[in-house]
Amino acid sequence: MRIHCWFIVMLLLISLHFQRAVAQSVTIKEIKCLPDKKHYNTTEATLIYPVVSTKNTAGKLINAFIKTAIVEKETEDSTVSTRQGLKDMAANGLINLSYEVTFNKNNILSLNIFQEGCGAHCSSWNTYFNFDTRTGKAITIEDIISKNNIADFTKMVLKDKQKALTLYKTEEKEELNSKAIDSSEYDWAIREVDDYCFKSVDISNFSLSDTGIAIMDGCEFPNAIKSQSPSYNLSYLYTTLSVSLHPQLKKRLLPSPTPQH
Repeated sequence: MRIHCWFIVMLLLISLHFQRAVAQSVTIKEIKCLPDKKHYNTTEATLIYPVVSTKNTAGKLINAFIKTAIVEKETEDSTVSTRQGLKDMAANGLINLSYEVTFNKNNILSLNIFQEGCGAHCSSWNTYFNFDTRTGKAITIEDIISKNNIADFTKMVLKDKQKALTLYKTEEKEELNSKAIDSSEYDWAIREVDDYCFKSVDISNFSLSDTGIAIMDGCEFPNAIKSQSPSYNLSYLYTTLSVSLHPQLKKRLLPSPTPQH
C-alpha cells in the first residue's frame, strides 16, 4: 500500500514538472532605456524592450523578426543594434515602449509590444506577434484557422465587427441628441466608420491567450476626433472554434481537460 502511494506521488511530481515545463516555453529578458529628455523628462526607464530566450536557436529568429518589425521599421536601418535603435527612436519622440506576454506554453509564444510617441501630437499603437518556439517561425492566422474554415471565420468576425459598430453609431446618435457632441463631430465620426471600418475586416493581427484568440482590427480615428474612436472586442474561445482550428495547432491551443478524481 505504501509503495502504491509513493508511486502515485512520483507520478504527480513528474506530471507537475511536465506541466511547468510546458507552461513556460521561453523566458523573456529586457533591454531598458531612458526616453529622450526633450520629449519626456524622467529618470525612469520607460522603454522596456523584450528579448526572447530559448534553449534552441528559435530565440535568435524570433528576436530578429521582432527587431525588424519594431526597431528597423522605425529607424529605417537594418544594421542598427537594438539598444542603439531604441535610443534613436527615443530621440525621434518615442516616450514609452512596453510588452505583454499573453500566451507562453506548448511551444507557442504570443506577445504584443506597445509604443507611444510624441511629435506634433502624441499617439500610441500595439504590434502583435505570435511564434512557434520550436522553429522560431511566426504563426499566421492561416496556421490557427484551417484553410477550409478561414472564409467562414472571416465572415463571422466581420459580422461581429459590424454589429459592434452599429451599436456605436446608435450611441453616437444619443450623444448628439443629448448635445454631448455637436453635429460636425457626429458627422465626422459616422463618416469615418462608414468609409474606413464598416465594410471590411482584417484578421491578420491577433493575440492568443490561454482561452481564446482576439482579432485586433480597431477603427482608428484622426487625432482631431481620436477620443470618439469606437471600442469593441472581437474575441473567440478555442472551445467555440474547435472545429475550425487547424489540426496541427488545435491540441496546443485547446485547454487541457481537468483530471477526474
